[in-house]
Amino acid sequence: MTQQHYAPVDDPAGWTAAQIGGREGFTHRLSGAQLDAIDALVEKTSGKLPHEITSADFSSPEVDALMAAARWQLLHGAGAVILSGIDAGRYDLAGHERLYWGLGTHIGTGVEQSPRHDFIAHVQREEGGPPRGYTTDMELRSHTDFHEVLSLYSLRTSASGGESGAVSLLAIHNVMARERPDLLAALYEGYYVDWHTRAEPLEEKLPFFWTIDGKTSGFNNRVFMRYAREPERLPAKLREALACYDEIALRPELRADFLLEPGEMFFWHNFLVLHSRQQFHDTPEHRRLLLRLWLNVPGGRPLHPLMRRLTAEIDEYHRRVPEPA
Repeated sequence: MTQQHYAPVDDPAGWTAAQIGGREGFTHRLSGAQLDAIDALVEKTSGKLPHEITSADFSSPEVDALMAAARWQLLHGAGAVILSGIDAGRYDLAGHERLYWGLGTHIGTGVEQSPRHDFIAHVQREEGGPPRGYTTDMELRSHTDFHEVLSLYSLRTSASGGESGAVSLLAIHNVMARERPDLLAALYEGYYVDWHTRAEPLEEKLPFFWTIDGKTSGFNNRVFMRYAREPERLPAKLREALACYDEIALRPELRADFLLEPGEMFFWHNFLVLHSRQQFHDTPEHRRLLLRLWLNVPGGRPLHPLMRRLTAEIDEYHRRVPEPA
């Protein structure tokens, strides 16, 4: 049963960058033993397509312990983990994809991310075709998506720009609870979510915050909110609450802003941490390339029932849509 919680939330995922020292607060530098174990598993799985690899295929005592700790951190700790220290030049692209997918299987179940049926999306600037955030070089403001854990794996950086930002959704909640508790009701009520593939519009509101079994989480993706292009049609109290939310999310003492270096892998709980990206600029010598995973997490954090329904709907759409000619 969902509840509304207007007081500050006591949760390890309610961190601020000032408290944890920015990205260092959730960075783990891989040991030599861990890197050796990963190396052996990349070689062991060389005959498989990345999305065919299971956690049993990509298992060793070192990797199992590493990813169990990462999963715990995502679900019960800060909600974010950076794994640092992989040599981006050691493997070809197929090797990096096996490595990435193999580690991801210890956290959740990877899914197709678009009508391209891409289990591992290539996050890079593309010419032509319908623009999506991961195929453009534009700025992406702080947001969530629709799957419980998201991840990015940096293989190449651009000539300039492309910094990631992470801010705790619970830290935003707690600042609002202290400074503007009167606005939290509008965010717990939420608003309608729409997209063009639905036969009929949803008549149930998706909240920006929910509390289930004593755990508070949330969602923030304005692109899919009804009247996203006509914000003046939103209720006045919701507009005020969202403006306050956005102002708090930009406070430097809350945010961890960083460049994900080649060989670094960032996992975050999508309903605890907002992600953003600065605009970037490629040159022929420096073309940005990151890999991305969307992971559903069995036994994960309590999610709002409508959030689960929408995630399943997206997954089903991507599975059944015909592959582009």
